[in-house]
Amino acid sequence: MKPRKVEVCCELSAMLRPKTYPFGVKFFENPEDKPEGTMRPRHPMNTCQITAMVRYYGRSMYFTAEDMACIVGGVTMGLIPEPEIMKNGEIARMLHADLESAAEFTRQVAKIPYGRFTAVAVAPMFKANFEPDLVVMYGNTAQVMRIVQGYLYEKGGRVHFSTGGEWSLCADSIAQAYVSQDISLGLPCFGDRKTALAQEDEITVAFPYSMYEKILEGMRKTAEVAAYPTPFDIGFPQMPDYTLTPWSVEYRRRHLAGNIPSK
Repeated sequence: MKPRKVEVCCELSAMLRPKTYPFGVKFFENPEDKPEGTMRPRHPMNTCQITAMVRYYGRSMYFTAEDMACIVGGVTMGLIPEPEIMKNGEIARMLHADLESAAEFTRQVAKIPYGRFTAVAVAPMFKANFEPDLVVMYGNTAQVMRIVQGYLYEKGGRVHFSTGGEWSLCADSIAQAYVSQDISLGLPCFGDRKTALAQEDEITVAFPYSMYEKILEGMRKTAEVAAYPTPFDIGFPQMPDYTLTPWSVEYRRRHLAGNIPSK
């Protein structure tokens, strides 16, 4: 069957205008199923470096265990078995008080089970020629807020996310979204910032592609009341009466024109 060209993605970029391309991630059981037009890294790289080439330069990438420089990226993507240095916490010792707390951190990190997949394809959503398992976007807090609002439009409730402030794109975003089959937010880690151009104003959001259309629809439905870019108004809050304190409503009644909806 011919892979389906993903077209709907352009709407996400049009709505939010992120600085870099939203991208799709697909996992493969057979390493020979390399999508047409994807390229392998020329040397071992970190997962976040590979995705940086995708989101900044629009390249389509394909990688296996042999392409992994970072142990953490390889383990969380399910491409390499978890070594003892990760199980016992030694690999995370520098950010923890002792080996016990480091091991507890590594234990709780999301990991795709080893052996399930042998390769990963990553491509900008606007040019992906495969149907992704996940959609990932780097954005500022307002942009990611809009995705969360779209996600919750029909579902309701809250979005809860788990992070350790490290191993963020590979574990907190990609692996966590895949393992939970739910939306996941992440804070770019030191490695992503130092080696893969993650910026200080960026956070990540990842979610299963199966949720994509519902999230977009929720964003469409809420665009009028939660526009992006956010309109800035330092004057009297442009809010309905039922969201204001009684004295604020009285102030508006006495001093302001009645051009703000009361219901």
